[in-house]
Amino acid sequence: MADVTVKVLDPATSFDFLTLAEAKVLLGISPADTSQDALLSMLITTYSTYVAELCNRTFAKERVTETWREVYDGRVFLTHWPVKETDIEDVVPAGDSSFYPAGVYELEEQSGKLSNVALYAAEATAWPQSVIVTYTGGFVLPDEAPLPLKQAVAILIRDERTKNQQAQAAGIRQITHKESRIVFFDPNAVLAKLASSGGRSAAMQAAESLLKQYTRWWV
Repeated sequence: MADVTVKVLDPATSFDFLTLAEAKVLLGISPADTSQDALLSMLITTYSTYVAELCNRTFAKERVTETWREVYDGRVFLTHWPVKETDIEDVVPAGDSSFYPAGVYELEEQSGKLSNVALYAAEATAWPQSVIVTYTGGFVLPDEAPLPLKQAVAILIRDERTKNQQAQAAGIRQITHKESRIVFFDPNAVLAKLASSGGRSAAMQAAESLLKQYTRWWV
């Protein structure tokens, strides 16, 4: 397995997959209802970060330099994908000032796979040594976020809101005597209910199923 060190040169300014307006549409909240805007904005950022961590990658478009070492099969999978061919600035062997011309490597833009292969060659060959790649890749967020990522974040936010509503109602009890009634909130009942609901929720499983094709599976 190759070893990679990533240095961010131009960091992204937004890492959210959803706009506030999009979240309201997906959650069935009226655009005119601004009472929850602060909370929704926080949840969008929280669960966008959570999805990125689940997928073991950064989705936001950034300019980076990556140093790849121990690359034996002639292929590296750039960490910020997708990557356009025109957004690769240079590919340089470590310790060597010479640049690889464009015809010496091939890029699969959608996956970010960069192969050390001469034009029309039958197969890739190992890089002669460690290789340094400078490029810009990823999505301009939130506008370019793939729809499955937007949906995954919306599912997680909806699940969070549902759990909060259930927790608030779970401990309500009442005592009735003749015409008198006392309603009180039992925090112990809430804690017991939350403790008994261990494991992944259906919402979590649904979100994870949407993220498989966007996940970076190696470290």
